[in-house]
Amino acid sequence: MTTDATRPRQRSSGEGWSLEADEAPELSVYRLRGEFDFAVSPKLADLFPADPGARRVVVDMTEVRFCDSSCLQALLRLAGRLHEAGGRFAIASTVPAVVRPIELLGLGAVLPVHPSVDAARASWGEET
Repeated sequence: MTTDATRPRQRSSGEGWSLEADEAPELSVYRLRGEFDFAVSPKLADLFPADPGARRVVVDMTEVRFCDSSCLQALLRLAGRLHEAGGRFAIASTVPAVVRPIELLGLGAVLPVHPSVDAARASWGEET
């Protein structure tokens, strides 16, 4: 049985992009789809929680076609807030448009990338 509390919510959608959130006290998964550039990044940053607390967050970017540096900045801010509060952060993606900039900029320690949400959880020692 799926309750409203466990049902994914469409947080926002714009032309060419969307964000869907599965938020729970122990793990939040944000699924991004489409293209994320300078025009979208301020909206994206506003959709992430200002105070995420010490929870675990995975940003699923397996369906992202484009990601520029402004999107990475929004993710860095979210990851920083989580780390400060004692939380965990990871990105799930194998898409070169996402993975390559993170690797080239040496951001893997702050924005760890895993091939799936389950792989990110496993990296934290959690069962999937």
